[in-house]
Amino acid sequence: MHTQQLLAAPDSVRNNAAVLFGATASCGLSNAIVFAVTSGYFWLNNTPGVPATASDVSTLAFTLTLIGAHLLSLIGPLAGGGWLAKLSASGLTRNTLLASLFAAGLCVWLQRLPHDLPVPLWSSIATLVLPLFALPLGVWLYKRDH
Repeated sequence: MHTQQLLAAPDSVRNNAAVLFGATASCGLSNAIVFAVTSGYFWLNNTPGVPATASDVSTLAFTLTLIGAHLLSLIGPLAGGGWLAKLSASGLTRNTLLASLFAAGLCVWLQRLPHDLPVPLWSSIATLVLPLFALPLGVWLYKRDH
């Protein structure tokens, strides 16, 4: 369904699509950014020539990298909030709440999938909390500018 067709759809279809699209865009972009940044960190840290003990000492560097990745991942919920505000026909507050909860649930579910490396607890908490606040901020920023 194209954007023009979606904008011409009944309100219930538009609202459901807005919630679904806003939440999946929020979670998908956030996780893609965190994955790309942390993968780049591990790739750089484990290139040939780096001693194995140096990667063990770099826990602080990884923590700072993960904090930066979470800050960059705010782009996802902000963009998701903008699309949510653009596509919602009515009930923007309800749609924002539903999309925020759905995005947080998706992000936490993705965090709980088995990984090769353990995910720090604070990172999982940040993954839960960031969409709850950043997605409504994205809606507010979109509504303020339009």
